[in-house]
Amino acid sequence: MTIKICAVVTATNIPDVKRMVEKAEQCGADIIEIRMDYLSEKFNVGEIRRFTSLPLIATNRFQREGGFFRGLNKERVEVLLDAAASGFDFIDIELMANNSRKIVKRIKALGVKSIVSHHIFTLTPRLSEITKIYERELNAKGDICKIITTAKKIEDNLTCLRFVVEASKSNDVICFCMGELGVISRLLSPVFGGYFTYASVGRGKESAVGQFTVAETKKFYELINKIDLED
Repeated sequence: MTIKICAVVTATNIPDVKRMVEKAEQCGADIIEIRMDYLSEKFNVGEIRRFTSLPLIATNRFQREGGFFRGLNKERVEVLLDAAASGFDFIDIELMANNSRKIVKRIKALGVKSIVSHHIFTLTPRLSEITKIYERELNAKGDICKIITTAKKIEDNLTCLRFVVEASKSNDVICFCMGELGVISRLLSPVFGGYFTYASVGRGKESAVGQFTVAETKKFYELINKIDLED
């Protein structure tokens, strides 16, 4: 069972980005997401790319999707395209973004994979509604389809996991619940076929409620693998 963990870097300045990237490497992360909307100073994406040889995701989230970018959407997208041109491996673009399909096309033209994402902060909809969102993401031509919901009850985890089981048979998908009640699907999504899950670099550095650290997440999967071997 191959499971990938993506460490989320939520630093507000470049020196801290470097420190968090180095810690993510030390903890054994497989992928690193740079949350560029957290940065409060000017930065050079090429410099960030040189901090590590691990695959990098560039994310520049706007406010209505839970991010902190406050400028014009055109400026936000240009940062992402600059990251693609600078050697980042994945670009996360929101399904709700203006002209998301055209942006994905520009990302692919630069030889980079796109993650088309959608976040729901109020609930976990029915499986049929998640499937409709997924179909819209497929229509945007994303390489990886990401749908993150919010758990209001334990059963919501099952909805996301059912989706992952079926959708992952034909496409790369990421789907789990945020929130304290969503930790079950956050951890088990890759076990059921999800492309990867997200974890924080350290306590207090989370980008969403319910995130464990990379070290804690790795321990969980090591335990799962141990159980498999013993069986």
